[in-house]
Amino acid sequence: MFTRSQLNSLKNAILADSNLTTQVNNGETGYIASYLNQPSSTVVWSTVVKVQDIYDAIVWANFTPAAAIDSTQIWANRALACQGKQFNLQTMLTGRDVINGSKSNIRAGLQDALTGIPSKADGTNQNAGWTSVQLVLQRFATLGEKVFVTGGSPGTLGWEGEITNDDVVAAFNGGY
Repeated sequence: MFTRSQLNSLKNAILADSNLTTQVNNGETGYIASYLNQPSSTVVWSTVVKVQDIYDAIVWANFTPAAAIDSTQIWANRALACQGKQFNLQTMLTGRDVINGSKSNIRAGLQDALTGIPSKADGTNQNAGWTSVQLVLQRFATLGEKVFVTGGSPGTLGWEGEITNDDVVAAFNGGY
């Protein structure tokens, strides 16, 4: 359910959209609601991301040191660093079906766990799929949700969901 301020913003967005002029003039609120539920080109952080999709985007092999196992402390330190990053990642994801990709601390934790992994044969760092995981954490906002997006690209949803005929009627009538 929208606040009065949100309804006003929604109404202004509908009136500003030249694709809806005829429907506004004819009171076709059902059509307007359907139109607003179509995807926009605005990219946002998704609030519901399947953990399995994140797992599928990870390069798990990059958590395993490529150097031959030896008895040096250097190798042991690299292996522990790799393992620590993998543990952090598993702690964030294990036991969940979905994760909220719109939370900056979640994204920061995933980025930390998936980057700077000292697993190349010479001990230099590599990435375990952070770029791919970032894409999994994003989606396109609907035209209606776009009205309430804040921030850059990807943006953050200020309101999320499907706009109904009742919402459009309320926007034009000043409330529910």
